[in-house]
Amino acid sequence: MNILYSIAFMTGLAGSFHCVGMCGPIALALPVGKLSFFQATLSRILYNVGRILIYSTLGGAFGYFGSSFFVAGFQQQLSIFMGLLIFLFIFPNKIVTWSPFQKFTYYLTNSFRKVFPIQSPIGFLILGMLNGLLPCGLVYVALAGAAASSTPTQGAIFMALFGLGTAPMMFSVSVLPKFLSLNVRQKINKYLPIYTFCLAIFFVVRGLNLGIPYVSPKFEKQTATRTIPVCHTIKKTDRQ
Repeated sequence: MNILYSIAFMTGLAGSFHCVGMCGPIALALPVGKLSFFQATLSRILYNVGRILIYSTLGGAFGYFGSSFFVAGFQQQLSIFMGLLIFLFIFPNKIVTWSPFQKFTYYLTNSFRKVFPIQSPIGFLILGMLNGLLPCGLVYVALAGAAASSTPTQGAIFMALFGLGTAPMMFSVSVLPKFLSLNVRQKINKYLPIYTFCLAIFFVVRGLNLGIPYVSPKFEKQTATRTIPVCHTIKKTDRQ
């Protein structure tokens, strides 16, 4: 599981350049102009904590979904399926333009407008949480990894580490708007599909049960055990 946690953090770190393009404007627009340096720094930290909290919650939910397959002995199939699902996010897709997602995004946008003027710790925390709910292909890739974990706890940790991987870049861009030029971000983003492709290959290979330590370990089918009561024989006494 340690290798999965490392992959979660690296996915967030590698994908954080994508996050800058998608969510960077929100981080730049945080209402910290009239706050002191300490208050502004704390506000930016709370904003990122809110994102990580939501990611962890979603990871726990998807981990719970994956654990059902794990107990049923379908962990191999689940890992392969999630790997194939990640492949889909390499190519242009219409998932975020699907009507329910558009309505959900519209609702989140209205929520942002209501919370943005609130210059308080709880306000910045809520902003981060709302940001974490925005439809994002990279988050979907990470959630596929969380679902391939065996427990809700592992799924939550997986997504928390993913969020931590995105935090340094998101924090930096909110402090230094020109931390990375648009040209540099575009060049880095070109390599993101390659990383996603390698990640998809990893989950497929992991489900092939090849017996390779850490990469493709042997899955053992979980069987439910029941305790069967034992009837003890009672020695009969001779009748008088």
